[in-house]
Amino acid sequence: MVVLAVAVLSDTAAVAEPLLAAAAPCLSCHGRDQLVRKPGVPSILGLDAKYLIHQITAFQREFVPRGSGFTRLERKHPVMNAQAPKIKRADVAAVARYFAGRPCVSARDLDGGPAESPPPPPDVQRCFVCHGEAGRSHHAFVPSLAGQRRNYLRVQLQAFRDTHWVDMTRPGRSRTHNMMSRQGAYLTDAEIDDLAAYFAAQSCRTPVRAPGVSSWDGGR
Repeated sequence: MVVLAVAVLSDTAAVAEPLLAAAAPCLSCHGRDQLVRKPGVPSILGLDAKYLIHQITAFQREFVPRGSGFTRLERKHPVMNAQAPKIKRADVAAVARYFAGRPCVSARDLDGGPAESPPPPPDVQRCFVCHGEAGRSHHAFVPSLAGQRRNYLRVQLQAFRDTHWVDMTRPGRSRTHNMMSRQGAYLTDAEIDDLAAYFAAQSCRTPVRAPGVSSWDGGR
């Protein structure tokens, strides 16, 4: 495995950190510094490695019309469908672990926004069942939503709602998932906006709670 020595900026200082060579092309969009200049790009820093493997391989493969299972996923995006196949199959897991091992960054640190979270939207507890309280997931294959960028969340929820399986055979952007497509099917644009705003306003890091402070209060 080839690694390169690079300097990355931490919260306090620039430090030397090994860079997986196979991940280098991804950093032009998904690196910490580049995210500030690319508001439409999601942060994948600190996300679960198995989730990232699932996404990379979905972008790499052709549409599987007879696929099945709880985690069945199909994704189309002109940039990612062109870039993901450049990662060798033998390197996918290492690239995923590399990004999973980076410190997460919250949307409000990238894009600004209110310091306080908006009120929890109605039925947000349904999201917590899989994605964790306040959107901090502890499950493999399930991404954390806390601190993800608002516009990205909005676009993905709209895709889950509006994409039909036949759309996966057509050019353009689309996304389907056996569970999420059902969950998003009846969301209105207003409900999607509220959910995206709520999760984007959360910190991607689990709060340190003082004794006696409830987890709900700490999630604000």
